[in-house]
Amino acid sequence: MRTVILVPWLVVNLAAGSVLAQEPRHADGNRGAASTALAAQGASLAALRTWLDDYRKGAIRLVKLDHVDADAIAILEQRLSDVAAIDTLPAAKLLFEVAGVEPKPGAAKSSTELVDQQRELQPWRVQGMAQKHLRTMRGDDVLAWLLQMLSSPSLRAQKPSADQKNAAVCLRVLGGHPSLEAQVELVRACKTMPTELRVVAVNAMAKDPTVDLVPTLQDLLRDAEPNVRIAVCNALGAALQPHVDETLGQQPSTDTLQLRDGSIQKLEELLVRDPVWQVRNAAAFALANMKCKPVVPALINGLDAELTRKKDPWAMDVRLHKLLEGLTGQQVVRGGIAPWREFWLKEGPTFAVRPKVAPGGERAVADPYEKFFDLEVESDRVLFVLDFSGSMAEPITLQTHTTAAGKGVATTKVAVVVSELKKLIVSLPDGALVNVVVFGDDVRVWRQEGNRPALVKLDDETRDDLLGSFLDSLRPSGATNLYGALDKALDFGGRGLHDKYYAAGFDTLYVISDGAPTAGAVVDKDEIRRRVRETNNLRRIAIHCITFGAQNDTEFLKALANENGGRHIHVE
Repeated sequence: MRTVILVPWLVVNLAAGSVLAQEPRHADGNRGAASTALAAQGASLAALRTWLDDYRKGAIRLVKLDHVDADAIAILEQRLSDVAAIDTLPAAKLLFEVAGVEPKPGAAKSSTELVDQQRELQPWRVQGMAQKHLRTMRGDDVLAWLLQMLSSPSLRAQKPSADQKNAAVCLRVLGGHPSLEAQVELVRACKTMPTELRVVAVNAMAKDPTVDLVPTLQDLLRDAEPNVRIAVCNALGAALQPHVDETLGQQPSTDTLQLRDGSIQKLEELLVRDPVWQVRNAAAFALANMKCKPVVPALINGLDAELTRKKDPWAMDVRLHKLLEGLTGQQVVRGGIAPWREFWLKEGPTFAVRPKVAPGGERAVADPYEKFFDLEVESDRVLFVLDFSGSMAEPITLQTHTTAAGKGVATTKVAVVVSELKKLIVSLPDGALVNVVVFGDDVRVWRQEGNRPALVKLDDETRDDLLGSFLDSLRPSGATNLYGALDKALDFGGRGLHDKYYAAGFDTLYVISDGAPTAGAVVDKDEIRRRVRETNNLRRIAIHCITFGAQNDTEFLKALANENGGRHIHVE
């Protein structure tokens, strides 16, 4: 008798055929419906793949004529939603591509052209939308695949790699992910990943922090990396605020009170001792965000320490003073710690944070606390004017501790500017109003409203755009058109840094440059100073100047700062 050997695939097909033969006739309808569903899924995958290919080449822009194209956003949203609904690993892999996409529409000739490209492509928005949809996928193999990316041996390689980039995207997806496994992996990544990825992990965890994470966050405040400490401060304030906010009438449990008091103590230590001012700034806002009585003496101690510092171009003492005025309702003359010490000695035992007024309620007098948390404060309406002329690419060896980088560090002027600005943007609270004007030969604004810099509120999306898409795209080139940048910022011929109701739009301006003006309608230094003084006489915008290079080229910016209520620092 001959033995018939059937290969496995044939056995499967025969079995399937046998089953189909035994099915009743209405099974044809089921098979047809399944086939239609598979065809629809294939069409959804193909549509998103085509969109992604076109977007990478720059054929799709999300901003047209300086306005967001709502139809283009809606189309992308639908395509991402359709693919996420498939809930398979191939669908997740395609969404992951979109979540980390970096479009390269062609070589731009200058930084200002790159700014325009990034404004129109808005990769930060595209990435965020894809990350959001990835979090909705529930397939077990999807989460396992994501977590596997965080265990690659090449994550600790010295040179940037594709695995490192994928891990960063993965961490951002896990931020806000509903699964316990994702949260556990984020905590592990915060403690064990290489420095750059630890920063990403903490920022991801800070997007949706809970009070259960407070002990972990307290431990991370000791991290050697300043950006990690900044992100942890932000997360601590956000995690505790809903549970300890006295303006909302919160009455914390004993366990929560212990977490609150332990966090206040550790944040105060940073506020008093941390050498990096951006970390101190983040600690101050984290304390203020809790809106409870115990943070007041911590902020007073922070102000006391700040007043003893000799170099602080960012006016941390002013910020702390404003925070205290807002929290206590007191109006105190700036410049000394004695009035605050006396206030707390007298009023501390009976002090209570004022409750928040219900909608429609009225106050008998203006309350600076509410004014502060509406962000009508000088240090939270900031416009930066950045020099990205060709000379900013020159190397520099830091001779002082003016920046977060240590003395003797060899870097470039532009690297210092970008690094310092990134730390500042991360340390500012959500809702702060910022914008950036960049100049070389010509002038570009990060986000514009008509012909003026827009008032852009900081949140997760705008931070991602500013820190990644915008700042990382800048390349120094061209001459120094300082006048054009100041003209755009101050609007010499119009209302300038004022909104349509003539209220202050931005009230603090930082000019960062390394040389004398060499291009633009006006290059005479004295004439530039005269026009700025004349324009700013009634507006009273504080203009701070940070300079690099030969002081004989930048000395006029010191005078410009002094004439406009600002401070000057020269980076050596």
